[in-house]
Amino acid sequence: MIENGYSYGSSDLALLLIKRSYNELTDRESVVIRAFLEARGALYDRFEFSLRVGTGIAPDPEHLPGVQANTAHSSRKRIDILLWQGDQPTIVEAKERITPAVLGQLLTYRHLLLEDRPGIKEPILTAIGRYSDDDTIRVLQAGGVNVYTYTPDDGTGSAL
Repeated sequence: MIENGYSYGSSDLALLLIKRSYNELTDRESVVIRAFLEARGALYDRFEFSLRVGTGIAPDPEHLPGVQANTAHSSRKRIDILLWQGDQPTIVEAKERITPAVLGQLLTYRHLLLEDRPGIKEPILTAIGRYSDDDTIRVLQAGGVNVYTYTPDDGTGSAL
């Protein structure tokens, strides 16, 4: 059975901050996530990375069982991070550049999460990234999405 997500508690925040990368996430996404966790991680009780939601596609019954399991798992939608403050979930989508497409992703993840976990509170939607533009940020915020950007740093304290 393939694990569905990677869960950590608030006591694991220091470990999360020293990780070079996070499970199933790219190096570029990991840099943004680390910056977000440094700035806001202490606000959360639990962290679930790469959480799969939805049903995905039906595997071909003629394939080997392992291939069927992998097809079912990998075709489900993946939430970058599901954060918790008590019983309040926050869905986080990490990008190098935040684009308008993030709104569609977050709304899709919200819908599927609420289907998978009936009874949870309405999730807070959050987009994090290195860059965006004023139009995109304004539209995402009008759609109820929190947006945080973290400009890359060259290690000397100056923005790249």
